[in-house]
Amino acid sequence: MANGKDALSYALSKFIFSSVEFSDEDSSRFWEKNIEDLDKISIDEDITNPAQKVKLIFADNKYYSNEKTPKVIIMNEEVSIKHPGEIILQASSGEDCARLLSISHIIAQRFSLPIYLILTIECLNQNLNLNPEHIPFPPKYIIRENSWEPDEIYANHPALSFKRIDYGKNRGPRDKSKILVISHGKNSLSVKKIISNSNESIRHLEIQTLRPISKEIVNQAMMSVKKTISIDETFYWLEQNNSIESLSLEQLAELIN
Repeated sequence: MANGKDALSYALSKFIFSSVEFSDEDSSRFWEKNIEDLDKISIDEDITNPAQKVKLIFADNKYYSNEKTPKVIIMNEEVSIKHPGEIILQASSGEDCARLLSISHIIAQRFSLPIYLILTIECLNQNLNLNPEHIPFPPKYIIRENSWEPDEIYANHPALSFKRIDYGKNRGPRDKSKILVISHGKNSLSVKKIISNSNESIRHLEIQTLRPISKEIVNQAMMSVKKTISIDETFYWLEQNNSIESLSLEQLAELIN
């Protein structure tokens, strides 16, 4: 069965970058071992519009670039909240490995900035629900040379707010839920397993944009919910809110099972 690595390989075959680089030998060894045909990624060194010259960099979680040019920086480890990147995305499923690469390429152009994309080994190894070629990508971003200028970053920008909400089996946004669980990244995979064994009415918000996080998205998910819980690792990224309780995965499992 295809997994997140296959999804990423497929997505890498669909985009053109101005260059492909590795931040160090460790990053080079990891990605060349896990992703096939990295040397076949399409490169165009003669792109005329600077805004369309997107570099692809494979790096570790300490890497940072303050150069204000379009880049997609892929890391296989989570970053600290102290990481200075202005836009940080993190996959929470195998499909995200492809979908968020596509999104990262687009927003690198729209904001003319480095986009940090975290693809943990757990998501890279997760089996897909779809064949890689059936994962929906957003339409390509077209830059009009005479009018283009970078977008401004704000938390509710529609090009930056990515999440997934599971309202529960046969339930929707208007149904009341006992608990909302907020998670991100590989912890979302663990939360799904915990929730699947529960008989409670539980809503699950998976955040894929760690920076900037939209407060409105969180508040909307909290509507019609009695109790809101965030996994500890996610809680640090959220704006302080006395209505949200922070728990470990073990504490969550004890609470709802």
